[in-house]
Amino acid sequence: MMLSVILKAQDPQFTQFYASPMYLNPAFTGVTYEHRFVANYRNQWPGISKTYQTYMASYDYNLSELNSGIGITVMQDRAGSAGLTHSQIGVSYAYHFKISKFSEIRMGANLSYNMKRLDFNKLRFNDQIATGSSTSIESSKYEQLNFMDFAAGALLNSTEYWLGLSAKHLTQPNSSLTGDNVPLPLSLSLHGGYRFIIEKQGRHDLKRYISPAFNYRHEQKYDQLDIGIYYYHLPLYAGIWYRGLPFKKYKAAYSSKESIALLIGVEITDYNLRIGYSYDLTISKLGVANSLGAHEISLVYEIAKKKKRNRKVLVSCPKF
Repeated sequence: MMLSVILKAQDPQFTQFYASPMYLNPAFTGVTYEHRFVANYRNQWPGISKTYQTYMASYDYNLSELNSGIGITVMQDRAGSAGLTHSQIGVSYAYHFKISKFSEIRMGANLSYNMKRLDFNKLRFNDQIATGSSTSIESSKYEQLNFMDFAAGALLNSTEYWLGLSAKHLTQPNSSLTGDNVPLPLSLSLHGGYRFIIEKQGRHDLKRYISPAFNYRHEQKYDQLDIGIYYYHLPLYAGIWYRGLPFKKYKAAYSSKESIALLIGVEITDYNLRIGYSYDLTISKLGVANSLGAHEISLVYEIAKKKKRNRKVLVSCPKF
């Protein structure tokens, strides 16, 4: 007989968080020449049956005449043998203003509609075993959940550096599937990086650079830090990241180190397409032999008229 007293869950997360920019920070909305389409897929811990799979797609557009960006995101996260799914559709808006010729401040917000579901056909309760019934009275205790959520962020952006702060679940919506009151806690992210430019191609495009970057997240008493570096040499880029906080100790059962991520990608300039792949090597107690790590793929496709690409201010946006 098994009894679960406390259940813990996580927001979907991406190793290539800069390849899902609006999910990281709505202030990234419109940080492109004109149109941008993004697709992301993450398969976390495939060695453990029915763990986490996350799908995301987004589109954003730079309204340069209005100093604004608009966008839409669609996400679905699947977890567990019970078929728990979290679906989300959101709209984002960002406004920016210059503080110098090659730097700006951006402010953004995201409003999303969320749906959480359980597939009771994949569950079997005690009363079903005892009676042989195809349905259970336990299923009536769970509610299909719909709620609105709100996020906001700010970004200091330039041709060489960026520093952003975002906050999710600002309205702290109720996330319980059993009718209880379980508000989602405020989730904060501080992220940034610096681009050491080695070589340019023409006036506006970069050919070679090195970029250290980080993403620090905080929620209640829990923290997580992703820190790493990537090297870009047109058309290829590669990076290595560490996820964890080795100098902070939680309870004995909580690991302060999670994974080392290896990333590779290619930019197909003739088609304005970037393709990225990352693999997370689990270094926590879970172990890579049990989890088989995590795989992630990202696609970024941009469309822009020639006059848009010839703007004097270089568009600055980290690759992944």
